[in-house]
Amino acid sequence: MYDFWEALIGRISTTAGGLVKSQWAGVKNFQNQLFTLVSLLVFAYSLHLVKKHFLNFSWRKMLLITGIVRTQRIPATLALCTTYDVVRNQYFYLGETILDEIPAAANFVVGTFIIVEMADQGNEGLTYGLFTTVSNLGFPFSRAIGNQIFGLFQPNLSDRENYKLDTMEFRHTVARSFLLSYAFSFASFLLLVLLPYQKQEAQRRKREWSRRPAFGYITCGLLLLAFIYSMTVNFLTMIPETACLKLIGGSGC
Repeated sequence: MYDFWEALIGRISTTAGGLVKSQWAGVKNFQNQLFTLVSLLVFAYSLHLVKKHFLNFSWRKMLLITGIVRTQRIPATLALCTTYDVVRNQYFYLGETILDEIPAAANFVVGTFIIVEMADQGNEGLTYGLFTTVSNLGFPFSRAIGNQIFGLFQPNLSDRENYKLDTMEFRHTVARSFLLSYAFSFASFLLLVLLPYQKQEAQRRKREWSRRPAFGYITCGLLLLAFIYSMTVNFLTMIPETACLKLIGGSGC
C-alpha cells in the first residue's frame, strides 16, 4: 500500500512543468542531457553515502528528511523564481534535476531493503516483481490524475501561447499549480506510517501480522483497476481527436 499510494499521491505534478522549462527557463537539449548525466553521478554518490552512514538509520526519517528538502524548499524557490521572471536561466532551473537524485537514492535503497526483508527463500523474484510493479504502476496513474486536475486551471497550462504572452494572471495560475504539486508531495509523507521504520520492524510484521487470501485479491484488483484507468487516460491524451476531452484534462472538444 505504501509503494502504490506514495507513488500515486507524491508524483501528482503540474502539467506546466515542461513548458516552464522550455519556454521560460529556456532549457536546451544539450544542457538538459548534461545535467541528466551529472544527476546520475549524484545518484551513485548518494547510494554510497547511504551505504556508509545510514544503513541502520530509520527508513521513515530518511525518506521524510530527503523528501522535505527535495519537494518543499529548494524546488519551490527555483520554480517560483522562474515563473515570476526573477531568474530565468536554464542552469538555475536545471538544479532541480540534480536535487531529485538525493531522495531517489534514499527511496531506491529503502525499497531494496524492504524487498530483501520480505522475500522468502525461493520466491525472491516474485517478491521483487510484485513490489516494483506496484510502485511503477503508481506513476502513470498519478500522471493521468494530474492531467485531469491541472486541466481545470485557467488560463490553460498546456497552451504554449500563454507562456509567450506571459501575463501576470497566467504567472499566478502557474504558481498555484506548482504549489498544489508540492502540497501533494507533502501529503504523501503521511503515508510513511505504513512503512516499517527498520528491518527489525519489517521482520516483526512478517511474523505477526495476519495472512488472508483477501489481501491478495484486493492487491490484484487494485493493480488491475489502476492499470486500466491510467493506460486509458494516457492513451487518450496521445490521440489528437480525444486529447481535447475535458475528462482527461483537455480544454474541451
